[in-house]
Amino acid sequence: MEYVITESSQGGPQDGLPARAHGTVRVPESAAVEAEFAGPEGLLVQRRWAEAAVAEPFERLAPVAAFPVIPGRRWGPGWWWSATTGRHVTHGSQAMCMQLMLLDRDPRVVALAARPVRLIWRDPDSRRTLTWVPQLFARYADGSALLADCPATAEPAAGRAARAAAVLQAACAAVGFTYRRLVPPDAVVAANVRWLAGYRHPRHRDAPVRPARPMSGWWPRCWRHCAASAAAPRAR
Repeated sequence: MEYVITESSQGGPQDGLPARAHGTVRVPESAAVEAEFAGPEGLLVQRRWAEAAVAEPFERLAPVAAFPVIPGRRWGPGWWWSATTGRHVTHGSQAMCMQLMLLDRDPRVVALAARPVRLIWRDPDSRRTLTWVPQLFARYADGSALLADCPATAEPAAGRAARAAAVLQAACAAVGFTYRRLVPPDAVVAANVRWLAGYRHPRHRDAPVRPARPMSGWWPRCWRHCAASAAAPRAR
């Protein structure tokens, strides 16, 4: 059995981008989608997506694939300290790092992970086996979850990314998850979130308050210095 995904809204710009811009994309049913992830000893495990989504704690798994290092780019893979998880989370781009900061501030989110699962399916049209690794996984307090990609622009997905987004959207909906392409925030919002996010690190928690230094004698010295500077002759 196959489903045909038509254009549907996923909410406003604050929620995410539509999976596609126009047209329809045929996707397999969720029972035909496989999940691949890292097992307890680091070995890759593959099982049906519908089973893995229920049984596997994706938020605790290591990345199923490392983020690539692309020569010539100013931004490469890195780590972001998550106050929600109490540990570092890998990111592969500046856009993804910003989305980590935003999700880290979301009170509904209780866990975050980077690239914990690869989805595998057979394309209904070409019959080829295709794969896609979502960049982010977020677990919510009610047990539901979010799989997300973090594009650098607000442009709709196209080509392979659009087809994968349609498959992931249908597969996630079948197990009670959500898939979104997260929209980059406004530049002012991004700057404020980036500044505030730094204070969520434990090094700023319960910092000792230093006693104020005595100010006696400071103001008289300051006034004497200013008066002497004003009275000094200026060179012409």
